[in-house]
Amino acid sequence: MLGGAKNQGLYREYYEVIQSSEAKQAYNYLIGWAASLNSHDCFPSSHGVIKDFRFMRGNDWDFAFIPNQQWLLFYFRNPCLNSEKFSKARVTESFPNATENNAGELTIRISTLEMAARFAEYIES
Repeated sequence: MLGGAKNQGLYREYYEVIQSSEAKQAYNYLIGWAASLNSHDCFPSSHGVIKDFRFMRGNDWDFAFIPNQQWLLFYFRNPCLNSEKFSKARVTESFPNATENNAGELTIRISTLEMAARFAEYIES
């Protein structure tokens, strides 16, 4: 479910960061998909200079993505990585291009509408 009404201008601001038309389509898809979720509250936010879109399940910040010029950098954060469904092994099996950052989170670059749809399907499966 979408939130962040007080930060509604961030939706457009994040969209304008993206230069690739394919990545813009992926962004639009993921925002629309996030609006349909009952499991998470989703909203744009910022962490210092980092602009992100958060997927919160109660107090757990499970997922996020950061808009970039050519892709969305999607994060599987530690709360969800502790579950069997989103274990590091299962995520990297489904997304071999996933990389682990210094915080132990997995990141995936989403650059097309097809990748965004595949990703959303994986989260919901």
